[in-house]
Amino acid sequence: MADKYTKKAVEVPASPSPPADAWKDAQVEKEYQPAKAKTSMSYRSLEGKVSNIDDQIARLTAEKAEVEAEMVKVKAAAEA
Repeated sequence: MADKYTKKAVEVPASPSPPADAWKDAQVEKEYQPAKAKTSMSYRSLEGKVSNIDDQIARLTAEKAEVEAEMVKVKAAAEA
């Protein structure tokens, strides 16, 4: 069975976002197999998760560049 998404009947508090974006705060319930567990989420929370992933990618890319630069120095020292 495929995952099932259902909008939850939850009152959404006043949002600081524009009214056109209010739908992003609606809670949706995800039902999935095999244990038929349920998780609550919203589009806005998923947007935040994607933003955090993007931040991690940027941080790890910079860290990778630093390590690669250090690798070049270590290789040069080892070959000298």
